[in-house]
Amino acid sequence: MALTEANFLPSLQASCSIPFVLQAVHDIPGAPPGAYWDGGLTDYHLHLRYRTLDAIENIAIHPSGYCAGGQKRSNAPGGLVLYPHFQQNVVPGWLDKGLRWRHGATPALDRMVVLSPHPDWVRTLPNAKLPDRNDFRHYGTDLAGRVRAWSAATAASRQLADEFAEWLHRPDPAAVLPL
Repeated sequence: MALTEANFLPSLQASCSIPFVLQAVHDIPGAPPGAYWDGGLTDYHLHLRYRTLDAIENIAIHPSGYCAGGQKRSNAPGGLVLYPHFQQNVVPGWLDKGLRWRHGATPALDRMVVLSPHPDWVRTLPNAKLPDRNDFRHYGTDLAGRVRAWSAATAASRQLADEFAEWLHRPDPAAVLPL
């Protein structure tokens, strides 16, 4: 299914909907009728072989030569990959997150720059953490409490994103710290 203006947001919402926790998205334009949910965007790290653009494009290349987003296949050499992420580590195989030895860098990430919130910033959020699926258990039937916590975290994240966007429009090299 090609992404269009009509199906982009419902597809994105379905990809973020955790099965049996959030409601499915029904009847996405251009997709077969039915209920869609995945949770993939909230649960999986994009630990892909980013050494070349081909690695990214081959994930969802169509026989017509067009990529998942509708853009024509590129012949440009690979560059850096900016990966905005909710934590500092990219764990290959997110289901292996409990295996600490899987948290190290691999050659697949050589061109990746991870942009993640600082742990001090995360501690300023409700419950001193990013919202996650455990909040459904923590808050139980207190929907209003969970919504308040998630809304506060969303507002703080929006502010962080706005500040980063502002910096991109007027970069200040003095604000960049060494790695």
